[in-house]
Amino acid sequence: MNNDSLKNHIHFSDLLSDDPYIDKMIKEFHSDMLAQIISESLFLFNDDYYSANIEAVEYDIMNIEYCIDMLPTVNASVDVYHNWIILYMFTMVAANNMTILTELLDLLSQSTYTTNAEITKKALEWASSYDNMSWIDKYIRDYSAKKDIPLTVEQNKIYANWNQDAFQNSKYSVYSYDIFKLIFLHELGHWQYVRFTRAMKNAYEKPVYDILLRYYSKEYISDNQEMFNAWVEEIIADYIALLVFTKNNRQQSCNKQCTKQCYIAIGLYYGLIAMEELGSGLYKKVSNTHPPVKIRQEVAQKLYSVFFSDILEIPYDIFINIEIQEWYVIQLYFSIIIEEHWKKNNG
Repeated sequence: MNNDSLKNHIHFSDLLSDDPYIDKMIKEFHSDMLAQIISESLFLFNDDYYSANIEAVEYDIMNIEYCIDMLPTVNASVDVYHNWIILYMFTMVAANNMTILTELLDLLSQSTYTTNAEITKKALEWASSYDNMSWIDKYIRDYSAKKDIPLTVEQNKIYANWNQDAFQNSKYSVYSYDIFKLIFLHELGHWQYVRFTRAMKNAYEKPVYDILLRYYSKEYISDNQEMFNAWVEEIIADYIALLVFTKNNRQQSCNKQCTKQCYIAIGLYYGLIAMEELGSGLYKKVSNTHPPVKIRQEVAQKLYSVFFSDILEIPYDIFINIEIQEWYVIQLYFSIIIEEHWKKNNG
């Protein structure tokens, strides 16, 4: 499906402006960007993955409707029963906020090889000199679920406004596009999962539960089975997104199967989710629908690392320390600064 055809499936939830010309310009801009992201991301597994005939699955995927919401909220969801994927464009703005950590991203983007210990030491030195607490406070104030949403009333209509200064261009702003693509792939992962055969679902669920048993007892999981079923689906949707994103960013290289940019984007994707968890007040709390980000990321990372270290015949520890170094360091960075912020405000 080409981009022009895709744009016929992209719908906006409301008028963006009382000015017809401005409204049309904004919709065209976002439609073009979304159509490009979607065209680069749609995929199908082998025929035997699906419970339905592959022709029916192909028809469904070519006829997904995309609802674009301009409310300044960081969110995305999928309605598998009505074949809708709902995306909030403000997520791009919040994702861009992850990319202003230019010194850290400079460090991770360098071409020379550095060990995990060396690069982590430098990253933490930089983190200790950067005003992370003010940065997190600003994120919560401007982007998170706790932020105040400014409203404008025009001709008896209420519009929720974006802060026009919120999108700060940085040398790494391009990653906001990749983060948004991973969010889309996650929702498409949910779409894929519900169409799997029972046998294929079991094949994906079992290794997730095996890893979760390292964090929780069998009794606790059994007593909270409905919650864990939801958690497992979230992790599987992540895992599918990571596999597809990696496939689309493969490189022919003797030392890394995927580009540094690929792993930086994955790290920032989880950084955004972690900041949202903190901003929503769910950090160190239990949600019935989504696993804690720490668990969600670590389980997906273990699945990913086992899968690719087996394929590439690379020992697991070396895979973690070299292949996905950029993801690992960003993961460590966010875990440290978020914990520090939480202790400061809840100590």
